[in-house]
Parts: sequence; structure tokens; C-alpha cells
Amino acid sequence: MLLCPPSVQTHIPTGAPSNNLDSANVHSTDPDQVADVAKFVLMIQPMNLQGSIWQTILRSQNISVIWEAADVNLPESLDHLKAAKVNLPDLILIDTRVQTFNPYTFCRWSREHHPHVKILLISGAQKDITPSEREWAVYQGAADLFPRFRKDSLVSGAVTRMRRVLDLLNCPAMNQGALVSALLTIQRVTYDKDQRNTSGYFDRNHF
Repeated sequence: MLLCPPSVQTHIPTGAPSNNLDSANVHSTDPDQVADVAKFVLMIQPMNLQGSIWQTILRSQNISVIWEAADVNLPESLDHLKAAKVNLPDLILIDTRVQTFNPYTFCRWSREHHPHVKILLISGAQKDITPSEREWAVYQGAADLFPRFRKDSLVSGAVTRMRRVLDLLNCPAMNQGALVSALLTIQRVTYDKDQRNTSGYFDRNHF
């Protein structure tokens, strides 16, 4: 399975992991031709509300996003892209609950082989992160470690996270209006689902 940056993709389904990409979709990219391409973030996240929030707030800041299934072979894919002279992700966002590989081992590997690719770890099972946990993640090679989004502090939590992401990507100031508008849409959809007492993708228990 091979990842493909947004600038050279043939098709990526919106809002779903792109687990059907292969090397046929990859073409060499001239660096002079992609100077103005949006920042590219790769998400390795479960298909649930937490992942949907990340995808939504990143796109609200005009950041290109690929949401990959957890079974992607990241080391092999990154090495393939580098060999093909295709731009690597600017940031990889990994939920630490993934079962197919150890995120901390990957951080150490990436620091050695692709030091310019930043990695942001998300502890999707935790509501809070201790300073020692964050320090350990950074020691392993992650740029930072964040807890899951919380329903009672969704907006403030999203603003804090996006400021950190934009800082890591060397992006200009946050478009706070676009971010809040995107979050209000998520809250409205979540509220409507809760009112109907519907379980599943937008279930309240995902917070």
C-alpha cells in the first residue's frame, strides 16, 4: 500500500481512509512546480468522531489531508515516495491506539530516516496528558503529544491544537473564523445525532 500526496493523487474519497492507493498513482514532482502547494498532513486515525474533528479543523485552514487506514506500511510508503522524488507529508498525525505498528518505534525510525517529517501523536484513549508523558513522546522523536478532544472544551481544545499544528508547519496566522465555523457544524451534527439517540459514527461516547 502506497501513500500519494494530494498534489499527485488521482482520487481520494472524502472523509474516509484511503486504503486503496498504489504506486500507479505516484508521479515525480518538480520542486519548482509545487512551491505553492498547500501543506500536506497524513492522518493515521480510527474512523470515528475524533478523526473527523481532526480532518475538519485541518481542512478549515486549507491544509491538504489524507486519512489513511491503520494498516498502511508507513516506513515502506515513505521510502517509496522519497525514491520517486515525491513530496513527503509535512506532518504525520498518529493515534497511539493503532494496533498494526508501534507509534513510538515509528517516531524513532522517522527521526533517523526522514528527520524533516514532523510527527504529532494523539492519545485517543486519554482525556489528559501529563508533562512526563509528553516529554517521553518528544524524547522518542514526536513533535508533540495531545489527548483526545473533549466535548466540554471542543472549541478551546481545537484552537490550542491548531495553533500548535500551524506552528509546526510554519504556516501563517490561524483563520479562526473558518475554524469556529467548522466546529459549530460538527457540534450541530453531533447534537442532532444525540437527540435521535443514535449510536455509531457520531455517538456521544466517542468524546
